[in-house]
Amino acid sequence: MYSPIFPNRRNSEHRIRTISSFSIGQRLVTSPFGLIGTDENALSAALAWTFRCCPELLRWFLQQLGISGIHTQRLASAEVVLQKYEHFGRSRGLTDIEIRLGDEFHVIIEAKVGPAVPSLVQCKKYGARLQRSSAEKTKLVALVQAEDHGFVERYAAVNSALGEVLCLVTWQQVLSECRRLARGIAVSPESRVWCGYLQEFLQQEYVMNTYTTEVWILAASREPIWDNGLSHWDIHRQFHLWWDYTETQVRPLYLAFRVSGQLDSIWRVNRIEHDVPITEHVPPLKQQGISWAKKPATIWHLEPPVPLQRTLRTGPGMYNRRVRCHLDLLLTCDTVQQIEQSMRERRT
Repeated sequence: MYSPIFPNRRNSEHRIRTISSFSIGQRLVTSPFGLIGTDENALSAALAWTFRCCPELLRWFLQQLGISGIHTQRLASAEVVLQKYEHFGRSRGLTDIEIRLGDEFHVIIEAKVGPAVPSLVQCKKYGARLQRSSAEKTKLVALVQAEDHGFVERYAAVNSALGEVLCLVTWQQVLSECRRLARGIAVSPESRVWCGYLQEFLQQEYVMNTYTTEVWILAASREPIWDNGLSHWDIHRQFHLWWDYTETQVRPLYLAFRVSGQLDSIWRVNRIEHDVPITEHVPPLKQQGISWAKKPATIWHLEPPVPLQRTLRTGPGMYNRRVRCHLDLLLTCDTVQQIEQSMRERRT
């Protein structure tokens, strides 16, 4: 099904000619999914609809669960159900998304955002229901963005039945696959359109609720990149951005820079660009003709810095190590080394 209401997003000229901007109140809407809101229910609905319109995304998702080898025509018969009420003894439960294909497979998705993960009680409840399913393959998916991935092993240790069905998929993986499919050549036009819309919804309208960490602490050098030129720290301060070529899927709420052994402020991330040369935003790098600056990068655009109440020291042995942490630790620890140790203790 191709909808004339939402033309192929690759035709940017057509989109510019038809609509310049659209808002609901003060909220800018950049994708069809934004019409239903930006809460957790809207996020689940956006994913479920994209599964319906993009069998390539659904196939990829099932492969993450170990369900593969299903022909495209057969997969088209799958049933995707959003917010299904079920009776669990004397209580009722609401599943976020269910996907079923006859007696071949039955998948229940419990979607969580922020630091939340599904509770053991929830997983036991849905796991017991899957045990009663007639499908050959059954999976309970915890779709999370939290840094805590150890709950899967902990739950399996408590309930061996969960160990057979409980799987973990992250919103970051979904976002990455949507980005790939939206640019895919061997993908149907409709799939490209809807994966592109889901990508836009996650990156622009859901406004950083899909973060992977609250604060990402990075080391910024004061050494000039070229003779008498700008340093990395100069560029960050002047152009309010950070770029990287390796850790492209990190989605922090804030960046914090260690400069000359000290950290004194945080910078809120307002948007992220992918596969863009840093020279497009930093003219001096383009003028210098630096080769690595021409490579596609991930760019985090930042709001003006907010000073911390007190300056933190780096601490010994940190060198250029990057640290992901919770925001409260910047207020309670004295050094970045202490922050790293505190996060290690919280994750165990």
